[in-house]
Amino acid sequence: MPLWPSELLADPGLGLELVAGRAGLDRRGPIRWAHIADTPDPTPWLEGGELLLTTGLGVKDSPSLQQRLIAGLAGRGVVAVGFGTGVSLEEVPATMVAACDSAALPLFTVPYEVPFLAVTRRVSRAVFEEHFATLRSAVTLHRQVLAAVVADHGLRGVLATVGRAMPTTALLAFDFAGAELARHDPDGRLDGLAPELLWKAAAAEGPAATLPDGQLVTSATVRIGQELEAVVAVVTAESLIEHQTLLFEQGVAGVSLERARRRSVREAQRARVDELLEEVAAGRDTPGLVARALRRLGVPPPAAYRVLAVARPDGVGDAQLAAVVEDALLPFGRPVVGRLAETWFALVPVPADTDAGGHDARAHDHDGRDTDDGPTGGDHPDAATRIVEALRARGWPRPRVGRSRVKTGAEALRAAIREASVALRVDDGTAVHDVDQLGLSGLLAGIRDDLGATDFVTSVLGPVLDHDAREATRLVDTLRAYLAHGCRPGPAAAELCVHRHTLTYRLDRIRELTGRDPRGGDHLLEYGLALELHARTTAREPT
Repeated sequence: MPLWPSELLADPGLGLELVAGRAGLDRRGPIRWAHIADTPDPTPWLEGGELLLTTGLGVKDSPSLQQRLIAGLAGRGVVAVGFGTGVSLEEVPATMVAACDSAALPLFTVPYEVPFLAVTRRVSRAVFEEHFATLRSAVTLHRQVLAAVVADHGLRGVLATVGRAMPTTALLAFDFAGAELARHDPDGRLDGLAPELLWKAAAAEGPAATLPDGQLVTSATVRIGQELEAVVAVVTAESLIEHQTLLFEQGVAGVSLERARRRSVREAQRARVDELLEEVAAGRDTPGLVARALRRLGVPPPAAYRVLAVARPDGVGDAQLAAVVEDALLPFGRPVVGRLAETWFALVPVPADTDAGGHDARAHDHDGRDTDDGPTGGDHPDAATRIVEALRARGWPRPRVGRSRVKTGAEALRAAIREASVALRVDDGTAVHDVDQLGLSGLLAGIRDDLGATDFVTSVLGPVLDHDAREATRLVDTLRAYLAHGCRPGPAAAELCVHRHTLTYRLDRIRELTGRDPRGGDHLLEYGLALELHARTTAREPT
């Protein structure tokens, strides 16, 4: 506990006597240190909060200097003055007594037989005890915070632990983009304050920010590596004192540990999902392998599911994107999110009561698990829309999600990944694309090579592909443009920037190579399917 002037005066071993400034006793704050000076103006060496001990030697012959000394000490924030009698003066000059009464600056006498050392020793002992108590409370809080992290109490548990050591304050934690993760506000200090306002104050650099109601917001950032992970803020009526600052720092350390623990767990989960996606994409998956992998992830194989492919916005790190997607999917169970090539995928179970289009017709409520690590409460839309809303809430541009058809059985996972990838490639300004809205490309998206897709392309287009590769011709491009324009030579030739006679020659050459006439109706479907499958297998997507 700090030492107050009244406590020092009450010490019977010192024999101090208050002679002036009684109105300011204990109103100027506790004694932070003791300073001895006999110069006319010691204020350059003072910081405020000191007890000044003097014999009056430097001002004993000048009432004006005495008045100036007291005025300077009062203005500097000195909490009390101790005057040693019997050294240079037998008693305190009347001018100093009057000046201290006028400034409400407590002035007491120190008897000749009591050395200033006895007074400074008493102050030093109190200051040491206060600092020791502060350190002891900080160590105790540190242990309590560690216990909250180890016990998996989450950010709310960490903030509540710190809040008990810092009563009459409110504590908040935000993620890297300003979404509130948790708060501890038992007194309702934050009631009526908009979350955006609190985030703006917490994100402000420099000294504590001031809220419209006069409260102060002191904040600190949490970084893991080079990435901003969170911002922690404490809201108080007055500026933090040293003791509170130390406790707040322990809270920031606790938040850092909790977020690092959380990230470590999630990164380990993502790594296992990455391995599963790679196995599936390489064709090494079996229903048993997929089911076992999901169970190791803590996710029972869903009866029905979709795969979502999420585009990474420019300037956004993979870890940040994955965290936002995972938080958005918490209401659907434990997130299954991983990366394949440069695309992030999520496997999302589909409820039994879906509409005819396979969309989730239920409104889910958050189950409360891990609520301080993700968006909070309430009803929400389907998984893809929820991801889009989470990306937009962080100000990230042009969110896009590709969505597969509803699948059943682990053996359909590979096809679902392909379908989501095809849907994601559409970039027309729409946020969510369903593969079944993409016509022929969507219809063929899930076809696997082991079902004959490659053989079919070879049988229909093989000679043409070989000719293009060998002779550097553009027969495949010509066939694609011809079919795309409804078999009309004029528009197709214009797109290719060739003469119609050149187009005719190329079509004849395709007929000679394949035995199928592209100008006859009998082979148009075969050509269309082969071209679409060829485009899918040569595109940059998981295979």
